[in-house]
Amino acid sequence: MENAVKHGMKGGEPLHISVVTRQTAEAIEIVVEDDGAGFTPEDGAAFGALDNIRQRLAMMCGGSLEISSKLGEGTKVVATLVPSSIDCLPLGDVGESLAALVGSCEKTCDFVVIFKHDVNGESVIDTREIKEKLDGMSLQEPEIYLFLCDYYREQQESILGGL
Repeated sequence: MENAVKHGMKGGEPLHISVVTRQTAEAIEIVVEDDGAGFTPEDGAAFGALDNIRQRLAMMCGGSLEISSKLGEGTKVVATLVPSSIDCLPLGDVGESLAALVGSCEKTCDFVVIFKHDVNGESVIDTREIKEKLDGMSLQEPEIYLFLCDYYREQQESILGGL
């Protein structure tokens, strides 16, 4: 997500980033997709960083990373983790990470975060709706930031069981 925000802007337009997390008994899949500038495999910096992550995922936990990107249209990254692997690291505090990322780029990006589970259904959180309800208040206000941290955590826990 950080790279989507950092490298995805095109022509000053707001960036839309979709984050979908799916969990089954066999795998955890995280899909990050943006409508940003995109890149080609010839773009060594962008592709090289993602390829390095791909190799580490495969080596550490039998996971994989698929990358597709088109100049001017955006990028899609699909990470698959095998939770039963002894080396699969915990995802950490997803709620706090998402709230910090969303707050840090509230004027340049809109996020749609979707937690999906094959049994528990899904939860959709769209920052455009949140911004509309806040009527101009900043997502970086301490009480709003803390609310977003808790809200993302609750949605993750209710759908994915806390990964």
